[in-house]
Amino acid sequence: MTVIDSLIRNEILNSIKERNKSESRPHYHIIKSHSKLAELNITLKQEINELKMDNQRLIQENLELRKSSGSGITTTTLSVDKYQLFEEKLLKAQEEVIDLQKRLVDQTQQVISLNKTLKEKDDELSTKEVKILELENKIETLKTINKELENKIAACEEQLKVWKDEKVEIELQYNCLLQKFNKAKEEYQQILNASLRFREEQIEKMNKFNELEAERIQLKLKEELLKAQTDFTHVNLNDNPMSAAASNQSLKMHAYSIPLVNKAVYKFDCNEGEVNAIKYHRNGKYFATGGGDRKIKLWELKDGKTEHIGSLIGSNASVASIDIDSENNLIAGTSFDFACRLWSMNDHRLRLSTGDVQPTHTLTGHTNKVLSGKFLGVMKVVTGSYDRTLKVWDLMQKACIKTLFAGSSCNDLVTLDSQSIISGHLDKKIRFWDIRMDPPQSEISLQGKITSLDISSNRNYLLASIRDENCLKMIDTRMNQVTETFCCEDYRPGFDWARAIFSPDMDHQFICAGSADGSVIIWNSASTKVEKVLKEHNASVISLAWHPQGHHLITCDAKKKAVIWACK
Repeated sequence: MTVIDSLIRNEILNSIKERNKSESRPHYHIIKSHSKLAELNITLKQEINELKMDNQRLIQENLELRKSSGSGITTTTLSVDKYQLFEEKLLKAQEEVIDLQKRLVDQTQQVISLNKTLKEKDDELSTKEVKILELENKIETLKTINKELENKIAACEEQLKVWKDEKVEIELQYNCLLQKFNKAKEEYQQILNASLRFREEQIEKMNKFNELEAERIQLKLKEELLKAQTDFTHVNLNDNPMSAAASNQSLKMHAYSIPLVNKAVYKFDCNEGEVNAIKYHRNGKYFATGGGDRKIKLWELKDGKTEHIGSLIGSNASVASIDIDSENNLIAGTSFDFACRLWSMNDHRLRLSTGDVQPTHTLTGHTNKVLSGKFLGVMKVVTGSYDRTLKVWDLMQKACIKTLFAGSSCNDLVTLDSQSIISGHLDKKIRFWDIRMDPPQSEISLQGKITSLDISSNRNYLLASIRDENCLKMIDTRMNQVTETFCCEDYRPGFDWARAIFSPDMDHQFICAGSADGSVIIWNSASTKVEKVLKEHNASVISLAWHPQGHHLITCDAKKKAVIWACK
């Protein structure tokens, strides 16, 4: 038995003794009185027995006196006096007996009461003994628990000691790792600085390359001009000027007519990987493409063939969309690296310093890939991202001036004017925005997720591509209602950002879209009938663009191929 067990046992026994003493003290006089009454009861019984014996003796003597009453007068007189004396003693003795009997009854009642009290005390004592047994059992249980707790405490102390040792070891490891982290951080900073320097060098090299390319083009143009100066041109002065004007008017009307393209006239390799975007300059002299090689390439179409005239670098992931601001000579390209970048079309440079004349730079702020970006009025850009927001950027302030919360990933957007935006989302809704207000002005719910949007030349109609239903919807922007649906068995968008476009004429005579099987489908916008299904691609057609005058169409697929279509 341990010292703790003996201390606990002594303490419990002392507490039980004190409790027994405190509870028995109030009843001590009752027990003592009970004992005295018992002794008195025995004494009274003895006295009663003696008085009974005296009474019997006196009765016997009385009988004897009566028998001897006939002996003489003197004797009779003496016997009468003695008899009276005995009678008095007898009465006195009877009174004492009655008194003793009364006292006996009282004492008996007290004895009964005391017996009852004693029985109650015995019951209480028995109950307390049971409680004492229970407490003893509880003490044994507590001893067992105490022993288990002591064992646990010992185990915990051992574990604590182990943990302290481990803590010291972990602190040493942490200090070692912290030193390695600081060293790695320094190395990372050095690598980052070297990477930035390398990137600037690459940009500078590319800029120099573009300058050399521009010089080469200028030299080529000079050679062509010199060659043209040597050529002799005959002018017939007898020609009728009115007929010449009519001829020019005819040529002008012919230039803006939209023929139905039906044949592939030229094929070439565009960007490496998928070609996600293609955009013509408004003057129709050149076009830009962007895709998986993280570059925007500029092309010029000469003599039925394309000539690469420059590359715009700086993007860290695939280029998703392209837009051209013809007035300010800027190209905007959105990317899967959560950013939108702007280049100058004059020298094909990505503007990095704040002292540039053109306020172009990298627009960062989205938290997911940016699928679409469009110029909005003068020196503003709006971008739509998979982070479920649209952001409006001021190129003069070089900052985001408005964030519109759409609640769904944006696949494409178009602009109506400097304040109005239309966006298409994965939640099957088209939202109409005014940048002066936060919530969208209105919404149109369709039957599938929207992969692309295009606005007609007259700004009255919107074309939406719906991937889940494999169809196109034409919407009247003045009434926000679907007016026509275009379907085809061959049409099935291959990507969430596969595009569909209107023809560039004011009447948007044709509608064109690419399919996952490489088909290019052309619908008549008035009759909704399929006019032509063009097959030349071997991969999903993602992006396409009509020449601003409409005399040819360029389509691009997911395997870097581009096809030029014309009417033959």
